[in-house]
Amino acid sequence: MRALTGLANIAKLALFVGLAGALLAFTIVQMAPQTYTLTHANESVAEEIDLSRLDDFKIRSFVYASDGSTIASLVGAENRQPIALPFVPEPVVQSILAVEDADFYHHPGVNIRGMFRALVENVSAGGIEQGGSTITQQLVKNTLLTADQDFDRKSREIALALQLEKQLSKDEILEKYLNAVYFGSGAYGVQAAAETYWGKPVSELGWAEGAMLAALISQPEANDPTLHPEAAKQARARAFERLIAEGALTRDEVQFLEQVDVPRYRCGREDSPALLCNGQEPPPPEDYFSEEVRQQLLTDPRFGIGSTPEERYYAVYGGGLKVYTTLDPQAQDAALAARDEIAPKSRDGLTASIVGIENGTGAVRVMVGGPGFENFEYNIATREPGRQTGSSFKTFVLLTALEQGNVPNDYVDGGGSFPNPGGTPDPYNIQGRGGTLTSVTTSSSNGAFVRLGEIVEQENVIDLARRLGITTPLSPELTLPLGTFEVPPMQMASAYTAIPNGGIREPWYLIDRIENAQGETIYQHTPEGTRAFSAQTACLAAQILQENVQSGTGTRARLNRQPAAGKTGTTDDLRDLATRLRERGISLVVDLVLNHVAREHPWAERARAGDASYRDRFLVFPDRELPDAYERTLPEVFPDFAPGSFTWDDDLEGWVWTTFNS
Repeated sequence: MRALTGLANIAKLALFVGLAGALLAFTIVQMAPQTYTLTHANESVAEEIDLSRLDDFKIRSFVYASDGSTIASLVGAENRQPIALPFVPEPVVQSILAVEDADFYHHPGVNIRGMFRALVENVSAGGIEQGGSTITQQLVKNTLLTADQDFDRKSREIALALQLEKQLSKDEILEKYLNAVYFGSGAYGVQAAAETYWGKPVSELGWAEGAMLAALISQPEANDPTLHPEAAKQARARAFERLIAEGALTRDEVQFLEQVDVPRYRCGREDSPALLCNGQEPPPPEDYFSEEVRQQLLTDPRFGIGSTPEERYYAVYGGGLKVYTTLDPQAQDAALAARDEIAPKSRDGLTASIVGIENGTGAVRVMVGGPGFENFEYNIATREPGRQTGSSFKTFVLLTALEQGNVPNDYVDGGGSFPNPGGTPDPYNIQGRGGTLTSVTTSSSNGAFVRLGEIVEQENVIDLARRLGITTPLSPELTLPLGTFEVPPMQMASAYTAIPNGGIREPWYLIDRIENAQGETIYQHTPEGTRAFSAQTACLAAQILQENVQSGTGTRARLNRQPAAGKTGTTDDLRDLATRLRERGISLVVDLVLNHVAREHPWAERARAGDASYRDRFLVFPDRELPDAYERTLPEVFPDFAPGSFTWDDDLEGWVWTTFNS
């Protein structure tokens, strides 16, 4: 029996030796191309590698408010935010090294032992299934080569890896790899992956998270914990085993870490639970301001991010831009709260748009474009043709009259009616009393302003409107002064800034500065002010409009503790209830739009009656100190006139017009 057993063992041994010999012979044949690859690799690279190609990947861009807070991130197909190696914690680094390349700091860019291990897998598969690639090789493959799996590409990969190790340190290579590798869910690089799966920066990750990241690299889709949690746990367990083998963790430590669940949600999405995303709230939905910024970046070549639409698209969604805007977050929040209270987010009934522009610079500090971007993407504030301006357009007629040499006490006849066959409004609405320029402005006399439009000639009114930035169609018709033509609220607010700015019109703008991914400023807004009318006209108009707010139809725009000047506009059927007013340093336009005729709408009635509750809801800088950028005293605005023309009112906390010295 023992003899038979011995013979059986000898037979098994002979069979094993025979198979091993056959495998060795087959392996030698299969190794020939790779042996040639190893011995001749350096001959494939005649010159040094262009290192800039290693960083030629897409990086998300950010949009910031004027205080530096983030208001939007612009992410394309690749969500990536590079991070320096010192900010990547050891648990993440060691986990990835243990799984992907444990000998990283000891090989010259190619690991012969790993290649032989991969060779066995490739022989049994009948082709290249496993690359045995080091981290250096993976970086080369991901950034410098195509994804083809053949021996020629492998030869090139090895040659480039050996060359790269001569040009960069190990830490430099590892940092570039950690920023380039894909972790699934659209996340490229460890920083984006940490934010995607845990809602926190990579610097806050520990061993459980590090092992999960390491497990994702080889199979990012199959091991995605948000889609396949059980597969992800198994892959993480294999990563833990590698960490134990490398001596980074003990078995007891791993048993404790395995109790930590894998992430089940992708953070940074609207349905992401804050509790499971490190308290991170879902991102705010796209809003009118950030969307307007995005559209300007994509369509306007003046920002220097590309001369073609394709170049600009790549820069916005992959160029790592930092876009600094003019938005005042506190004022914007107040305006949004007012909008939501007065005109709840709905396509029906009352909607509101609000625009606030800094007079001296044209910087847009507030912009609410409608009832809510998620349901109504059309931006009422900026899109043409806009809304009927109503009596607010009378200011352009007034400015034209003053520019032609008239003064506030000059008389204009408003009696009688004007033929307006088939026009809007009908002849009755074009009646009105005459009076001085000041009195017909405070009473908003339709008849007087139609007559004044004829006197100064409507073509001249249109010409002035064009100098003030109005671009929508205007015709020299009888009813032009009554605001029957449509103008976007943004253009109206921008035009009004020229009055407190001494007749100088600064075009409105949203983007103040742009930096590229290297932190270099590639765009800086510069003033483009042009004179629309004289400083004398500006002073006279300010005097009349302040009187209008104190005692005329603009009393509903009067602000407690702040000097204001403005002209209100109400179009037929109450479709538009507009209040144009000036806060200290800000020209504010509030546009209330009734999609359906509703004269009894409570807020429409309050606005028309000048209810203080309506006025206060749109005071977007209430009870707080304005930033220094907003401080513009009237004597500085009107340098052509002596400071004695203005006196400081302690109750109003502002400059008050008292006299005019021509």
